[in-house]
Amino acid sequence: MQTFAAVTTNPLEVTFVSVVTAILFLVSIVGVLAWMFRLPKETEHTRTVARATRSVSKLTRILVPLLSKSEATDRIVALAAQMVRSRNGYVELLAVLEVPFTLPLDARVEEDEKLANETLDRAESVAKQRVTAVNKRIVKARNAGPAIVREAEIQATDLILMANTRVRVRGNIQQIHPAVDYVMKNAPCEVLILSQGYVDANLNGGAEAGNTKRKAEKTGTAV
Repeated sequence: MQTFAAVTTNPLEVTFVSVVTAILFLVSIVGVLAWMFRLPKETEHTRTVARATRSVSKLTRILVPLLSKSEATDRIVALAAQMVRSRNGYVELLAVLEVPFTLPLDARVEEDEKLANETLDRAESVAKQRVTAVNKRIVKARNAGPAIVREAEIQATDLILMANTRVRVRGNIQQIHPAVDYVMKNAPCEVLILSQGYVDANLNGGAEAGNTKRKAEKTGTAV
């Protein structure tokens, strides 16, 4: 009678091929992980970029003084709201009532207060299109510039955003509003100014005259 013996194999048998395969697999895994987690070489350029990025990301408290009710003011408010939207920050809208020295500082100037409230409400509507953390307030002062700087100090403001509003001084147009000029020189934080282009008819006329003169110089024609 024939007998059959079962032949068993060792599943843990180590061969040269299996060892080489395992080593190659391990090396490939280590290589992929090293590539995924490797740190880029730090250079002066990368350090500069990192510092700039960190400094901008810290701008969470933005003060927006409202010097006028205009499209430029709307744009600067929208910019402030856009900047703090992803940083969980807030926008502080500020209207300064400049009280003449002939009146007491707490005097009621109903027309100016009405205009200030309208300006604040309009700015708030613009800001709330992007964020909900919007504060607004009115302060009375002799001059807007020092009042804005004082509010920035009290609120520990990170950035002041302002829209420059040209004013007339003795019939001439002054490029920089006195409050803007004061804030730029005395602010306790960074200041960003939105400057409006010239739209005055006289200035446009001057630009056209300049263009005509330049054309004449090119062609040799007397002006």
